[in-house]
Amino acid sequence: MKKLFLVFLLFSAIYFSETYSVVFPTENWSQQYPEKAWGAIYIKNISTRVEEGKIVAVNVYKINDISASPGYGPFSQVSQTFSVDYNNDGYADIISLTYDGWVVIKENKMKETGDLSLENVRSYELPVRNGDGSMIVDDFDNDGKLDLFAFNSWQYAQFVDDVLNQGQASDKKIKKDNKFVTKWTVSAMASYDYNGDGYKDIFYVDYKGRFWVWINDPTKGVERFFNKNNIVKLFEDKDLASNGGGGVLDLGDLNNDGIVDLIAGHTDKKSIFVYFGKIANNQLIFDVDNKFVITTENGSLSEYVTVDPLYPNSKSPENLPSFGPTIIKITDVDRDGFKDVFVGTDAWRQGKNFGGSVYLFKGVNITSDNKPKFVSLELVHGSYSFENNPPYDFDAGTIADLDNDGVPDFVAADGNHSGNFYKIITQTQKEYELEKGYMVSDYLPKLAGILPKDLPNNFVKKIKVTIKFDLSLGDGSFEIRYVKSGIKDPQLIDPESYPLMPNASGTVLDTFTTEIEFDKPVPDPQIIIILKPASPFSAPHISYLKYEIETQPSQVIIKGFNWQKGDK
Repeated sequence: MKKLFLVFLLFSAIYFSETYSVVFPTENWSQQYPEKAWGAIYIKNISTRVEEGKIVAVNVYKINDISASPGYGPFSQVSQTFSVDYNNDGYADIISLTYDGWVVIKENKMKETGDLSLENVRSYELPVRNGDGSMIVDDFDNDGKLDLFAFNSWQYAQFVDDVLNQGQASDKKIKKDNKFVTKWTVSAMASYDYNGDGYKDIFYVDYKGRFWVWINDPTKGVERFFNKNNIVKLFEDKDLASNGGGGVLDLGDLNNDGIVDLIAGHTDKKSIFVYFGKIANNQLIFDVDNKFVITTENGSLSEYVTVDPLYPNSKSPENLPSFGPTIIKITDVDRDGFKDVFVGTDAWRQGKNFGGSVYLFKGVNITSDNKPKFVSLELVHGSYSFENNPPYDFDAGTIADLDNDGVPDFVAADGNHSGNFYKIITQTQKEYELEKGYMVSDYLPKLAGILPKDLPNNFVKKIKVTIKFDLSLGDGSFEIRYVKSGIKDPQLIDPESYPLMPNASGTVLDTFTTEIEFDKPVPDPQIIIILKPASPFSAPHISYLKYEIETQPSQVIIKGFNWQKGDK
């Protein structure tokens, strides 16, 4: 009888095998994390840009400098911004929200003008005419289109389905208590799938230093965030509490350990803290007791952030009259594998009428105990209001590849005064870095849309990879390697220590397919793609990538499996 039962189990495992596939690049990819266009959670020396109308992944250009220059006028009354290349020309456009509740789509005309020039191409009103507060844009209903969620100073939540095309909109007043609000225009929201159900949730900080997550209820359509019982308090930090202003936050894997971290500040404080993410009982939590300090209460730098004399603009913000963040954004600006942090500041803080500073805390290393190290760079010094040198301060800011060179830039705008802005451009020369570039995929079941609860029935037995290169755009070599058991710390890996997929190396081809089958199904395999330029002026251009997996039920018991991985 036992033998018959075992045979039945074996045939059941084969019979219930499933096949999933996912194709890249995705459109409307994250300007903040462009590697997401290819399903990657970690990259080094790889960029995403548009060439001849095609989205491609290619080795990064050499970077000369990161510098700031002012611009005038297009952000009048703008309180919030988000970047997306909505017309797929490679030059990021901007979704903006105004103080009086208008959504305005601004198209980037740099391709035609040679400089950042924004043209309003579409606009419409929100149901509640107040955009003073915070906003987040993401695909919250998994239909491939971007949605908008805003929460204003009157405590009204507003949701727009398909924000680029003015889909259905809805609003509701949500009052956890009188302090559940931001009393200033700030970047107080970020999106991430907190509970692992496959839908993005929203992280939020109020002006009292309380951190929350709005759980996405996909059964409620445009009212998916309107149940106040689904707004969960994560923690509170009184060091980021005040009687006014607003908290500021962002999410990203700052120490490259595969778990998302939370970075935060406050308009009334000079401090910027990082709360490292960790997994406890299969739940994402943040380490509040051992928070990591970037800047202290007087604006001085912590031991992990240095002033480097090699950079003429390397300075500490402690020397500024005030340093009150309204914008904090994480990205990897130079594609070197270390996360960087942009900060834009308010005016009239800490008892001074000084503002409009932009700092970049550039990631340069990670310590043996998993702490990021930064160099502090002053990109815009700022000014006093009496100097009449607008922009006076910054209300809105976004990460965007403004010039289609494949590396992120930053735009900070003064919406409530001058409408002027600073653009922070990562300047490149049109020569490729000759060092190999590589990108590490997210877990393949996760990319295929398999939820953690369904993983025991969907371990990966077989992987098939199809990749296409546009040979008219460049040449070089490639490798495709596989990771049988998930990488725990991507930045420490030696990519070439992992086994090659069958025949998956050599000069780039128009189309290449490779597949591998494991002896037993595994829960968390990944793929590493490595690109090597042929010369400083010719490199491989990936134009298409497809992962196919065949899954079978697990043949082992999973205990405490951690699938909370990667950035937003």
